[in-house]
Amino acid sequence: MSAYIQNKLAKGEKLQFFITGATGYIGLVLTEFAIAQGFSVRGLSRSEAGDEKLKSLGATPVRGDITTHEVLARESTAADAIIHLAWNHDWTGDYNKIVDTDIAAVEAICAQIKDTGKPLVIASGCAGAQPNADGSDSDENAPLRPNLPVAKRLESEINAIKKQGVHGCSIRLSPYVYGRGGKGFLVMLMGQAVKLNESLYINDGSFHTSVLHVEDAARLFIAAVLKSKAGEAYNGVGQTDVSLKDMAEAIGKVVGVPVRSATFEEATEKWSPPILPIFNYLDVRGSNKKAKELLGWTPEGVDFITDIVSGSYVPVAAYLKTQ
Repeated sequence: MSAYIQNKLAKGEKLQFFITGATGYIGLVLTEFAIAQGFSVRGLSRSEAGDEKLKSLGATPVRGDITTHEVLARESTAADAIIHLAWNHDWTGDYNKIVDTDIAAVEAICAQIKDTGKPLVIASGCAGAQPNADGSDSDENAPLRPNLPVAKRLESEINAIKKQGVHGCSIRLSPYVYGRGGKGFLVMLMGQAVKLNESLYINDGSFHTSVLHVEDAARLFIAAVLKSKAGEAYNGVGQTDVSLKDMAEAIGKVVGVPVRSATFEEATEKWSPPILPIFNYLDVRGSNKKAKELLGWTPEGVDFITDIVSGSYVPVAAYLKTQ
C-alpha cells in the first residue's frame, strides 16, 4: 500500500478514484464495485450515453478521452487514485500509434502525481509473455514472445510502473475477460461462428488460454489500489485450464453450429478482426499466484465454459443469431 493511501484511510477519509475507460466493459463493473465499497468515482466519458451510465451507478462523469491531456491532468491532480483502463481497441489501426497515444496519456497523468504517492494502476495484458516449456503457468517475469504485436503494449506498462517518483503498478489482463454477457474477444468469436455457420479452432486446439471474470477483474484493480507496492505487475488470470478447442466447442454448442479444426492460414482468411487468429494460436497460461499472495485477491466468478453454454452468453448467442 502506498503511504498516501495508508494515511488517507487512517484518517477515515473517503478515497476518490479517477477511472479512464470507466464507461467500458470492465470500467462500469469497476465503478459499480468501487462505489459499493464506499469510494467515490469520477469517470472519463466520451458521450452523453456514457455520462448517463456513470450517473446511474452513482459516479460523476468527466467529459474527455485519452487525448484530452488537460482533463487527465486536472482529474489526476484531484483524485486519490487513478485507474487507467482506456485503450484504443481498433485492431485494424496502426498499433504503434495506439501505443504512443497511450504513453502520452500516461505521461499527462504521471506529471501530476509524481512524488505524491498517489497510486496509478494501469491495464495491460499477459498474452505477450512466453509460456513455460514444461506447461506450467508463467509468472510476471516470463520473457516476451518475439515479434508479437500486442507485446508492444508492455512499453506503455513499463512507462507507467517504472517511472521515477510514481507509485505505479499494472494488471496484465487475460486475453478473455468474460461475464455478464459482456463484449470482448469471446463475443467476437461467437459472432464469427454465427456468420460462418461453424466454430473454428486452430490445428488440434490443445493450446490453453487465460480467462478472467469481469467481476474478478474489477476486484483486482481495487485491491491493487489499496495494497500494491510501486513498480509491480500482476497477472489478472482466473483460469488457465481452458483449451482453445474447449472454447470453440462451447461456442458451437451455445450458437448451434458445427465445430472443426482449421489451419492458422484458413482462420486468418475467415476471421475478422485479424487479432482473433493470433490470440487463438497462442498458449497463454499466466500464473495468478502473485496477485493472490500479495494483494489477497482470489477469483470467484463462474467458470468460463459454464458461463458460455448455460450462463450469461446464452442470450448473447440468441441475439447474434437474429442479426
